[in-house]
Parts: sequence; C-alpha cells; structure tokens
Amino acid sequence: MTKTQIRHIITKVHFYLIGFTLLNFTLKSTIEISLNYKLTYFVTLVVYTSGIILLLLNFKPFNKIGFYFSFYAITPILTLLFWLFGGIFLEIVTLIVLYPIQPNNFEIEKDNFIIYQKTEGLLGMCCAYEVTEKQFLIFEKRIKEIDLNTEIEFNKKSLFTENGKTELKIKYEKYQFAEHNLPKRDTIILIKKE
Repeated sequence: MTKTQIRHIITKVHFYLIGFTLLNFTLKSTIEISLNYKLTYFVTLVVYTSGIILLLLNFKPFNKIGFYFSFYAITPILTLLFWLFGGIFLEIVTLIVLYPIQPNNFEIEKDNFIIYQKTEGLLGMCCAYEVTEKQFLIFEKRIKEIDLNTEIEFNKKSLFTENGKTELKIKYEKYQFAEHNLPKRDTIILIKKE
C-alpha cells in the first residue's frame, strides 16, 4: 500500500465515524436512544486519533483539509495548557472546544440502569442527572432526567428494583416550605415502573 492509499482509507474511516457520531447524536436528541457510553467514548478516541494521523499525513502541502485536521491536534494542547496554567481565558477556550466531545460524568451503574451527571457546558446549571437503561448490549435508552439543583451522593444501595419498580433513594435537604428549610430527609424518586 502506498502512502496515498493509506491516507485515503484513514480519511474514509474518519469521515464515516464522524457521520456515525452525528447520527448517534441525532438519535439521542430525538428518540432518546444512543450507543452506550463506552462505545461512544471509543468512537470519539478513534476519530481524534485518525484526525491527528491525517494532520501529519496532510501537513505538506498544508491545505484546507489540513486546517480541519489541525483541530484534533489543537484540542489536547489547549487542554494541557489549561491544566498547567489555569486561568479563565484558557478555561473558556478549552470548554468551547471540548464541549461537543465531552462525555457525561458516569455516577453509578446497577442492574440495567446507569446514572450520569449531564455535562452542561460553559456557565451551565449544576447537577442535572440522566438515567438510562441498557438495551441490546450496545444501546442505552434515556428513561428520566433528574434536576434537583444540588449534587447527589450515590452509593450502591441508592438504586434498587423491588416489585417491578426501580427507585432512586437519596438524601435531599433543599425542601422549602413557607420559608423554612427542613433538614436532610430520605427521598425516593421513581425511575421506572413495569
């Protein structure tokens, strides 16, 4: 195989995976079914790796497509600079660049259910959670969104299924009744009823 053939194959794979990722994003937004987080993360890593390889293969002569592939090399550099130096400017630039690929934070997995803390992006609201159910080994279906405006501390006993009902048991303290804040109380949120 020549260098041109290898570049052509990697370019095809890269753009097919970009299309696949866009299809996954569209399905997640419309019918609330998507690939599971591990597979999505793997596809994202392959897209980034192929982007960096194609930048190196298209470096001489540098053309418009090389400019596109430079995005895949700039993103890790910006992240490294933010990590080393901090500062609000680098944080804003890093968040804008990384928002499309940043996965939701994994919180807990039990039985067929997974809870993620949603990534809200720059200046996003705190602590929205998304509950998904595994479907056919590689897919997840969004079941419920939980937004309590506070961080939830999960443990293995937080999520349980009993008598056909899946429930999330947490401690919540921000109940407000007639200007009185109540202490932390056990709260049960119904996730799914069969």
